[in-house]
Amino acid sequence: EQGLLRSVAKGARDPKSRFRALLEPGTPLDIVLYLKGRDGLHLLKEASLAGSLPGHSGRLETLALRLAGLELMASTAPPQGPLDGLFDLLDDYLSVFEDPDEEGFLPFFSLETSLLELHGSLPSLDECAISGRDLRVGSIKFLPGEGAFADASVDEEGMDLAPADWDCLVSLFQNLPSELRERHLEPALRKRMGKILHLTLSRHLPGYRLPRSLEMLRPA
Repeated sequence: EQGLLRSVAKGARDPKSRFRALLEPGTPLDIVLYLKGRDGLHLLKEASLAGSLPGHSGRLETLALRLAGLELMASTAPPQGPLDGLFDLLDDYLSVFEDPDEEGFLPFFSLETSLLELHGSLPSLDECAISGRDLRVGSIKFLPGEGAFADASVDEEGMDLAPADWDCLVSLFQNLPSELRERHLEPALRKRMGKILHLTLSRHLPGYRLPRSLEMLRPA
């Protein structure tokens, strides 16, 4: 109802703070805030666990992808308040990380496509964005400038999609993040999916920027 609120938890780094164990990124909480004006930082007064704590592992990917989902939600939050279904989607995504061994790339890509759907800007996988022809037959390509998919015969420069690319995109468009938690992506396919979705969100999702958390994975 209030939109995106930013708050400060005073003393939370103190070993004796009651907040210290609760403020792991991605932890669902019931909270009480002191609201301080319209644009300032609010003050966290009380917090209690409202779900499961995130699982812990030594995998950098797990931490980076959990944080990236939160960043993506925050950067694209509409100023007038959350979209219907937004928090249910976030709960579904964070449930993936209750298991610390989950990699999370496919769930993250599914989160991106689900956000596009909530915003009403998910490109069609059924019809060519240029000609309107059926995309379920013949070769297909991705148009980076349009953030959309087209019949390969369309005279516009684009990325030709292999059958594995198309199958993966269909899965992402049709499933919630938690439904893809056990599927593994080969590095080459993961890179192509990441590029396609980054370009699509850049074109269609207001406020979108590549989550900084994903930069942690570049050196690895």
